[in-house]
Amino acid sequence: MLPLVLSVHAPDAGGGDGFVADAAVFGELDCKPGFVATSVVVPEPLPLAFVAKQLTAAEGAGPIAAIRIGFLRGADQAELLARTVSRLAVPAIVACPERAGADALLDGPTRSAIVRHVYPVARVIVVRAADVAASGGGEIEDLSSLREAAARLRAQGARAVVISGWLRQGRVVDLLDDGGTLRVLDTARIQVPRVSGLAGAYAASLAAHVARGLPLAEAADAAQRYIGLRLHRGR
Repeated sequence: MLPLVLSVHAPDAGGGDGFVADAAVFGELDCKPGFVATSVVVPEPLPLAFVAKQLTAAEGAGPIAAIRIGFLRGADQAELLARTVSRLAVPAIVACPERAGADALLDGPTRSAIVRHVYPVARVIVVRAADVAASGGGEIEDLSSLREAAARLRAQGARAVVISGWLRQGRVVDLLDDGGTLRVLDTARIQVPRVSGLAGAYAASLAAHVARGLPLAEAADAAQRYIGLRLHRGR
């Protein structure tokens, strides 16, 4: 029986990130996809009661092996997800899309609510290297500051942090800080035309591998290799 992985997200948060894209990743990695829509037109949230009904319906589809949390809007959605994750006792992978300036998806009050309510119950949070400063991790200049950034993010209440996609001297570096135990995942940068949606695909892949029973460090390594595959095939 394929493990059920739930994407709690918008259909498309832009740049190829959303539960439609997540479902494709879950299916490709031999997981049964499920989704709960938090929004239809980003950034307007759906009514909380409707989100709650979707979560109830998803639970009826079978035991949930992992939850990938993407776009949320408002403290009420963050609190609902935190209660759900705690009650189900399943690993949650939090990767909320940022985007900068006027195009920012994650507003200040929602970010604060996610940190306060969702981080403490999640298995891991995933932050793109480009979003680390906006997330409170500081600037990344070298490997030492990358480690310090992960520690700052974990100090916000997360059990584990992955900083993904830091570019260094022709390499791509992901850093996993799992309760203070560090693992650097380093691979050659693949020079291809731009492929959209890689940040979301990484989070979805990580959730799928965790759902299939891999320890977090092995799941992070597998997720990095999955992104390399996406780059090689150009989608």
